[in-house]
Amino acid sequence: MWASVQTVRGCPKHCSFCSVWRTDGQRPRIRSADAVVQELQHLRRLGFRFVLLADDNFYPVSLTDLELASRQGNTQRSDELKAIRAERFELMERLAEDCSPDMVFFTQITMEAAEDHVFLEAMSKAKIKGALVGIEAVTPQGLKDIYKDFNAAGEELVNRLRRFPEHGVQVLGSFIFGLPSDRPETFETTLSVAQRAHLAFAQFVMLMPFPGTVDFERWEKTMQHDETRIAGIPVTRHWLIPSGVRPKIYSPHPVMSAEEIRQRTQKVWDEFYSLKSIWRRSHCVKSIKSRLAFLLISKLYRQMYANTGIAIDSARVTRSVRWARWMAKPCRMLFSARPMPQCR
Repeated sequence: MWASVQTVRGCPKHCSFCSVWRTDGQRPRIRSADAVVQELQHLRRLGFRFVLLADDNFYPVSLTDLELASRQGNTQRSDELKAIRAERFELMERLAEDCSPDMVFFTQITMEAAEDHVFLEAMSKAKIKGALVGIEAVTPQGLKDIYKDFNAAGEELVNRLRRFPEHGVQVLGSFIFGLPSDRPETFETTLSVAQRAHLAFAQFVMLMPFPGTVDFERWEKTMQHDETRIAGIPVTRHWLIPSGVRPKIYSPHPVMSAEEIRQRTQKVWDEFYSLKSIWRRSHCVKSIKSRLAFLLISKLYRQMYANTGIAIDSARVTRSVRWARWMAKPCRMLFSARPMPQCR
C-alpha cells in the first residue's frame, strides 16, 4: 500500500511531549536529492505509488529562522540555513520532474510553513498532497505548556491552517488533550477549530509521558515515591510490562481525571468523524467515487485510532479491531498499483 522514505533527520524544535529532537538531534541532516529520487524510483518499480516522506520535520528552516539569523548578523548561520532551504527546494523540484507522474507523497511538517507561500507552492508541484501538522493546542497557554509557542492560536490558527489546502496540500491535524491548562471547554473549542480550519483529517490524542521526553521526566519525578508494581515491574517502566496487563499511562491533570479526559476526547472523535462531518469534508476531492473513498478511509482511521487507542472497554476494542480489519481490505485496493519495472 504505502512505502516510506526519509529525506531529512533531526528537528530544531524542543516540544515537551516529543523525543525526536533528543534521539535524532536538533541539527537537520539532509539526504541528497539524488539518493532520495533513486529510492523513490525503485519503490515505484516495485509497485508503490503512495509514499510517506517520514521526516522529523520536512520544513526544518522557517522564514523566522532566516530573519533571526539575519537580524543577529550571523552570516555563517544564515548561509547554513539558506543552504538547507535550497536543498529542500531542489528535492521538491526533482520529485516533480524525475518521479513517476502517478506518485503521491505525504509528509510531516510544522505549522510555520503556512507563512511560506513559496514553499507550499513547491510542495504542491512536487505532488505532496498531504501533511501531518502538529497543532497540539489551540490556546496560547496550551502551547506554552508543551514548549510550542511558535505556533499560532485562536482565529490566526484557523487562518494559517486554511492556507495549506489553498495550495493543494490537505492537512491531517494532530491535537493533544490533557495539557495542564486544558479545561472542559477546551474540547469543544478544539473541535470548532478543527472543523473551521478545513482539515481533511484530524487525530485527538491524550497526553502521555513517553520515555525520552521532558513530560516523562516530569511525570517520573511525581512517581518517585510510588511503589506500585505490575508483574514485578514499576509503573515508571510501563513499556516493559507484558501487554496483557500493561496499564495506559496518562499525565496527571490538575482539575480533570484521566477518565473524564478520555470520555471528552472520545466525544470529539465521534463528532469530527460523524458521517455528516466526513461527507462535508469530502469536498476536498472531486468525484463521487473519490468522496466515497474519503468516507471509507475516514471511518477506518477513526476505528484504528479512536476506538482501539482510547477505549478501555475490551469488548469495544475487539469490535473496533474487527471492523478496522474489514474496512482495511477495500482500502488496500484504493492504494494498490501495478509494478513498473521500466520506471526510470
